[in-house]
Amino acid sequence: MKLFFVSALLLAVLGSCSGKIYNRCELARLMAANRFPKEQLPDWMCLVEYESGFNTTAVRSAKKNRSKYYGLFQLQSAYHCNEWMAGNECHLKCSSLVNDDISDDMRCARSIYRRSFFNSWEGWRNNCQGKQLPGVAECFATGK
Repeated sequence: MKLFFVSALLLAVLGSCSGKIYNRCELARLMAANRFPKEQLPDWMCLVEYESGFNTTAVRSAKKNRSKYYGLFQLQSAYHCNEWMAGNECHLKCSSLVNDDISDDMRCARSIYRRSFFNSWEGWRNNCQGKQLPGVAECFATGK
């Protein structure tokens, strides 16, 4: 009986999570549909792969400044969102960045990109910058 209740509780908690793990092409198509330039998509895919593993619920803590990084684009609480109320550069509550609605994440990432290109993301600087990145053309081929 105890196992039943633990299982039911676990299912309720897991069922209430509203995150998503994208695949590369799915995210590339979604970003293109939201007017991200196709020529930038290889960099965005590389950035997201190294920052969050394509996981919308990714959260990690920074040891240096005690801030946290949220969502697909790992947006930083010290600058881009606020943990308690909508605020900082993107005027967002950080918890709004860890769900399957990534429209606010994309708006914030685009704002950061306009200011400093991809240089704000350590994952991009360390793993993608200056490297030959896989294209995304196959993601837009008919029948895919």
